[in-house]
Amino acid sequence: MACCVGDGKKPTRGEIRRRALVEAAWSLVKENGIEAITLDEIIARAGGSRATIYSAFGDKDGLIKAAVGENCSAFAEQMMEMLDDSEDPATTLTRLAANLIGHIWTPEATRIFGSFLTEGDRFPQVIDAFLQNGPDRLHRRLARYLAEMRDRGQAPIEDPEAAAKLFLDTLHGDWLIGSLGGRPPRDPDSSGTRQWIRYVVARTLNLPADAVPLTAPG
Repeated sequence: MACCVGDGKKPTRGEIRRRALVEAAWSLVKENGIEAITLDEIIARAGGSRATIYSAFGDKDGLIKAAVGENCSAFAEQMMEMLDDSEDPATTLTRLAANLIGHIWTPEATRIFGSFLTEGDRFPQVIDAFLQNGPDRLHRRLARYLAEMRDRGQAPIEDPEAAAKLFLDTLHGDWLIGSLGGRPPRDPDSSGTRQWIRYVVARTLNLPADAVPLTAPG
């Protein structure tokens, strides 16, 4: 089935080829890390040629940067869609935390982040694409959401920026330390994780723990 671009028009051949190259590069990042990827491997999966890559992305690093940036942006967008301003913020953050844990505590996510840690100094533009399109973008949107909730009188917090950072840094930091220590993945549905999420959300919103639900619908 043919895909379509944002305005509903059928994508051009060049757009289809570009998408295939980005998807091939991302699949290789997930499998092998950044440094091990070769242009020949990307072309074998996506078709095209070196000339196509050079024309569209500049070089291999430019292609990998695009692949990382676009996929991290899509993930951040998926998480941001959960920021529902029509419901209680404690419920919204509980749902967001459970979904974020469920997505990052996976062997694939841990493997990708591990390659970023070990290879990031050699590919700073790729790491910048990861941070700017993923964690930084989600932080900005969460801070705006918390500011809106504060202004409505639904979240008794003083500093939405700091609260958003506290929330995301706690979740990401727990994952990072757990991954480096070889701990079993967190189960977002376990009673222990639910209690921990309740505590994180309560701290973020400056609420007593019993004001935060243990689970959120959806």
